[in-house]
Amino acid sequence: MIIIGEKINGTRQAVREAVNARDEGFIANLASEQAAAGADYIDVNVATGDGEVEAIEWALGVVKGVTDRPPALDSADPAVLERGLELCGENRPFINSISGEAERLEGVLPLAVKYSCPVVALAMDESGIPETPESRLAVCRRIMDRALEAGLPAGDLYFDPLVLPVSADCDQGRVTIDTLRLIISELPGVKTVMGLSNVSFGLPLRTVVNRAMMAVAVYQGLDAAIIDPSDRGLIGAAYAAEALAGGDRYCRAYMKAFRSGLIG
Repeated sequence: MIIIGEKINGTRQAVREAVNARDEGFIANLASEQAAAGADYIDVNVATGDGEVEAIEWALGVVKGVTDRPPALDSADPAVLERGLELCGENRPFINSISGEAERLEGVLPLAVKYSCPVVALAMDESGIPETPESRLAVCRRIMDRALEAGLPAGDLYFDPLVLPVSADCDQGRVTIDTLRLIISELPGVKTVMGLSNVSFGLPLRTVVNRAMMAVAVYQGLDAAIIDPSDRGLIGAAYAAEALAGGDRYCRAYMKAFRSGLIG
C-alpha cells in the first residue's frame, strides 16, 4: 500500500498563506511529520495564484531539505509539473494528475513518458465526472489506450475512481467502490489510487468515515491512497484490511507497522 501524504496543498488556507509568505518552517514541518508517519510520497501542491513555477521550485527545495521521500507533483499546469520533474532528478516522483480531457492528456502524458514517472489518472473527461461506474470505466479505458500508445507502461497508471462526499449523495461510496472493482478487473496491469478523505466532507467525526472507506477499498485491492498519514487509525485500517484480504503473508507488514509505531 502506497501512502501519499496530502497535507501540502494550496487549497488549504494555512498552506496557501505559508507558500505566499515563503514560510520554510511551516512547509518543512508538514513534510517531515508526514514522512515520520510513514508517507511514501509527499504531495506538493502550491497553486496559490501567480508565480507557481517559482513556488514549486521553492517548495521542493524545502521538502528535499528535510526528507528523502519523493514528491507527488500536483498541478494543473504542465509547465509547473515539468519544472518540478527537472528538479527531482533521479528521485522518481508521482505526477498528479491526468484525466480524459484532451488538453490534459496532451500536456501531461508526454511528461510522464519522458521522465518515466507514475501518474494519477482521474476517471473524468470534458463532460465532468460520469455518474455510473461503467461510464467512469469507459473514460479510464480511453486514458489507458492513449497512455499505452504513448509508451507509458500500464503499471505506471494509477487510476482514481473519484471519491465524492456521501453527505451530498449517499450512493457515492458505492459508486466509487464499484468503479474501483471494475478498473481492477477490466484493465489488466494498471494500479489504483484514491484521494480518500473527500468521502467524509461535511460530516462530523470524518475520520470514522475515512477509516471505513479505507478498509473497504483496500480489501477490494486499492494500491495507493492520498491521505493524512498522521491518522494512525486510518493507517491501521489499511494494514488490517490488507491482512484480511490475504495480501499480507503471515501478517508481516501489519506486525512491522505495529512494532515501528505506525499503528496502535
